[in-house]
Amino acid sequence: MNEYYNVNLEQSVLNSILYDPIKIEDTQLNIEDFYLATHQNIFRAMKVLYENDKPIDEEFIKVVLVKDKSFDEQVMCEIMIKNPISNITEYEKQILELSHQRKLLKLSLDLKNNELSLHQKLEMINKSQEELEAPTNYEPQKLSQAITDYDNMPNKPKYETGIALVDNYFNGGLELSQLIMLGGAKGAGKTAFSLQFLFNVSQGFKSAFFSFEMPIWKIAQRSKKANLTQLQQDNILILDKGRDVSDIQRNIKYLAKSGVKFFTIDSLMKLANKYHAGKRHEQIADITSKLSKLCMELDIIIILIVQISNEDLKSNRMAVKGSGDADYDADIMFFLQKDKDEEHKRYFICEKNRQNGNEFKQEVYFNPKILKLQQHKPALYETSYTSSLNDTPTVSMETI
Repeated sequence: MNEYYNVNLEQSVLNSILYDPIKIEDTQLNIEDFYLATHQNIFRAMKVLYENDKPIDEEFIKVVLVKDKSFDEQVMCEIMIKNPISNITEYEKQILELSHQRKLLKLSLDLKNNELSLHQKLEMINKSQEELEAPTNYEPQKLSQAITDYDNMPNKPKYETGIALVDNYFNGGLELSQLIMLGGAKGAGKTAFSLQFLFNVSQGFKSAFFSFEMPIWKIAQRSKKANLTQLQQDNILILDKGRDVSDIQRNIKYLAKSGVKFFTIDSLMKLANKYHAGKRHEQIADITSKLSKLCMELDIIIILIVQISNEDLKSNRMAVKGSGDADYDADIMFFLQKDKDEEHKRYFICEKNRQNGNEFKQEVYFNPKILKLQQHKPALYETSYTSSLNDTPTVSMETI
């Protein structure tokens, strides 16, 4: 009978979900696809924990299964000692194939039952065919129903960024459920722009900054130059640990539940993807795909700071460094380009815009004193720089 099941495959998949619980979101496996009843119980417990926003780990699984007296400690130990795998897709395909073979075997045995009528046997065949041909667990939606649902939807809100250039071209602000990539050369002002954005929206909404490029004290130093109110300071949350995409996913989900709508991650090149064994460009593509999915699921905005290679900058090709096809996941792509002749001059470029299709290129200026982008050229008194933490800006926040 072992040609119809593979215990090692089932153990590896369960182990991989234990080490990277996010994997359970995309699995196509059902409980009955596992051959061993003990494996079915563990997978069932994992789904219960996921649906109830509980940690998927050995202790919580044990709590679920002990209640119905189905916990097997030896089986759990056998799963725990397996090595996790980065990509369980191929393993799942083999488990599904074996599951289908078992169903066909059962069908063939049932059809040999002489007590069943021909009509009953035909019904069994049709039912089995429907189950085996079902591509996924998701039902498609008719376009006509989608149009009706759209017509009945309230107007999708736009959130003003406080940055006039962005708000104008996006007809009043940004919509949620979007992954925004912000690229540019070193020193172009990517972090400055992203902080300027968060400082502005924090006047009315909670936001989070994943700072993997600079320590938190530098963020504090920059914020003092922005003359933030107490409300703005309280509305901005800073994280500087947990660089793996699995940690970032969990943190974003947790923060989104507490009302955070705007996230900035600085930067893509600093992120890890320890459960993906592919090449770096494949890992990056997987990271951006997961972040894009989070935007859709949680109805949030993520600004992801990216780098542009020197070769692409020279050829004016705005491709994300080391990303392969990762930029396809972006809903909006902003780029900050330095001017060759004028030190503080920048070009703010929108090269991709799924919100309303507007693409543009505008001159802006970087003000080194207040570490912000603005429309007008900084005056001499504005560009005199001081590094004092006690320096208080003489002007309020300016916007592009």
